[in-house]
Amino acid sequence: MAVLPAFKDGLTILRTNPVILLAGLLFALASQLATAGELVGSLVVVGVGFVVALLLGPFFLGGLIGMALEALEGSTTSLGQLVESGRASYVSLLGASLLFGALLFTVTVVGMFVAMFGAVFGFAVGGAESGTVAMLAVGLGILLVLAVMAVAFVLFMFLQFFNTAIVVDGNRAFESFSRSISLVRSNLRSVVGYSLLWIGISLVAFAPVMGLEFVFIDPELAAAGEQTATRAAITGLAVVLTGILYSYLYAVHTSYYTRLGSRTDAPDAESVGA
Repeated sequence: MAVLPAFKDGLTILRTNPVILLAGLLFALASQLATAGELVGSLVVVGVGFVVALLLGPFFLGGLIGMALEALEGSTTSLGQLVESGRASYVSLLGASLLFGALLFTVTVVGMFVAMFGAVFGFAVGGAESGTVAMLAVGLGILLVLAVMAVAFVLFMFLQFFNTAIVVDGNRAFESFSRSISLVRSNLRSVVGYSLLWIGISLVAFAPVMGLEFVFIDPELAAAGEQTATRAAITGLAVVLTGILYSYLYAVHTSYYTRLGSRTDAPDAESVGA
């Protein structure tokens, strides 16, 4: 069973190579660039920040995975490894990340549109037919939402290892998806548990930040400038928390990938899986 050992490896990696936390913070900072536009109230800044984040993200992700891999192999990693791995895997990671995001976005948006149509149809029927028929239609809409979530989860689960396949094994974008699918098919039960735990930790870790934003950001404070200051503070907290979370989860992700025996070019594969 590779799931729990991989999560333990994540803690060991950060303890022995804390510099990886800095890589995670850089990755988190890049991913939060779009929020700068929200702070200044500019759609142009939001758009530019989103594009820059989209372009920088694969570089820092590749570097983070490369640093985690080096730590797993028993070496002391450094920011030099971040630059080397990020640069070597950038083109493939950028293309694969765009395709991965587009697939998830398409499935989710189309699915939610169908689900909303079912719910609206239910309310429309309720105006002319019995309440039972309307409730059935609304229930169908809810089931469709759950179905969309299930399909999105399955898609994520089967394709999620594309990034490690690119950095660890040097795969190209399309080849990395094939590798990920093959890996999941061979270890389906283990990967289901791993994916649920990985996503669950992410949701629990982000819950405090989302709660703070919900409680403390009040539209009535905008005129006094207090809302901007509060949002800036929460954004800063989100960057720090996200950086720590990215560092840990992608160290776990790299360890789990190697523990499942997907690497084909590592002389130290036995020590990694120990």
